[in-house]
Amino acid sequence: MANVKGRKATKSAPVDRYQQITDRVIAALESGLVPWQSPVGSANQKFAYNYVSGNEYRGINFFLLNFMRSHVQGAYLTFKQAKTLGGNIRKGAKSERVYFFKMYYRDEDGNGLSERKAQEIHQRGGKVKATPFLKSFPVFNVEDVEGIDFDLPQVETFDHTPIEQAEKFVFSITDGPTLATATGSANFYTPGMDTITMFPGNRYRTPEDYYSTLFHELTHATGHANRLNREGVTEAINPTSERYAREELTAEMGAAFLCALTGIEGQVDNSAAYIGTWLQRLKDDKTLVYKAAAQAQKATDWLKGVR
Repeated sequence: MANVKGRKATKSAPVDRYQQITDRVIAALESGLVPWQSPVGSANQKFAYNYVSGNEYRGINFFLLNFMRSHVQGAYLTFKQAKTLGGNIRKGAKSERVYFFKMYYRDEDGNGLSERKAQEIHQRGGKVKATPFLKSFPVFNVEDVEGIDFDLPQVETFDHTPIEQAEKFVFSITDGPTLATATGSANFYTPGMDTITMFPGNRYRTPEDYYSTLFHELTHATGHANRLNREGVTEAINPTSERYAREELTAEMGAAFLCALTGIEGQVDNSAAYIGTWLQRLKDDKTLVYKAAAQAQKATDWLKGVR
């Protein structure tokens, strides 16, 4: 665990690469996106999934269970599924939440209806009010389940050499957060501890993937109350909120800027794909990219020492 500290950078003229990268992201969004690619090798042949059903998690659960977990494996079980297979949840293990919308139905008089009854009334031409409610249930990673002989593939690892320019930039940052390596696997910034937790270095497919991920988390860290005081970081985290989605847009734009500034190319398409997924939750409003870019430019300047 080491602090990201070093000499303070001198002020420099505005860099037009900010606008260039923003334009490239917008162009990618408008032309159709390639699927988002994980920066790390997988422990499975697919993304996070339910071990029993084999179904992959989608929507917001895709992000929460793939990129905010503290485990290498991507397979999950409910408590009941673990018990049915003859296993037990390890003492002290923490669950993850899976979110979903459940519809509640009422007739014209406000009486509650079952889904079947609501469909019958609707088919007869009657009026039914449907209200979605966000609900969740806990799941446990297979690494926290004991007593079951799971059939799981080995974790992919890769050998690569650090990128000198990116490495120099990271160690030039003053008053930055603390870097930590997860015992399992994770990429996230913890505001309360002011700590960035990353996958072990050999989990990333390429060195470019490592630095773009680190730059994403460093952008989050600039939002700390002692830095730029950005509400997406300082307020309580709710992964289903618009504020959280906007912060993710800012962090990914910051990563794209920093990749360009340190000579790392070829990451914009993946950044755009990531941004596009969050934009779908924000009604595909591409003007939000420009707003996120403005916040990301402030974050990038802060990391460069232009404060």
